Amino acid sequence: MAVLISNDAELTELLSREEICAVVEHVLAAEGVEREVEISLSYVDEAEMYELNREWRGIDRTTDVLSFECDSAFDDSIPECEPLELGDIILAPEVIAAQAPSFGNTPADECRLMLVHGLLHLLGYDHIEDDEAEVMEAREDEFLRELAVMRGEDPARVSVGPITNHAHD
Repeated sequence: MAVLISNDAELTELLSREEICAVVEHVLAAEGVEREVEISLSYVDEAEMYELNREWRGIDRTTDVLSFECDSAFDDSIPECEPLELGDIILAPEVIAAQAPSFGNTPADECRLMLVHGLLHLLGYDHIEDDEAEVMEAREDEFLRELAVMRGEDPARVSVGPITNHAHD
């Protein structure tokens, strides 16, 4: 597994690079991804995230995370000797840190949620329909509680928040 991290604007990184890799490794293993994969993670400022959200989703406001899937983690047509390029996760740490208190989270907790959320999108999860959102949110909750235990923290304090349905965007 390779996680290529970019922070050209030198923004505050809410998680260490080691933790990011640990989160990615845990989620991929739990989802049954056994192949070598590459993921790109980029930190962008609020203005750039606004533009990306407007350009790629047609939504005229900023957001916290965007994901762009490339290869499917379960695509058997790609030779085993080639790593899969799962895709790109874009995080806006300024947005994440600003919204964290409203969800009862620390900026780091909220960033973990956004990272897991972005990874699940790369693995084919979605939240357009309520039933899909419930499945995705349940996986987020499960992973965040497991990761809390791995960090030696109380999993009961994990807060995922409301269903991440975007049907009303």
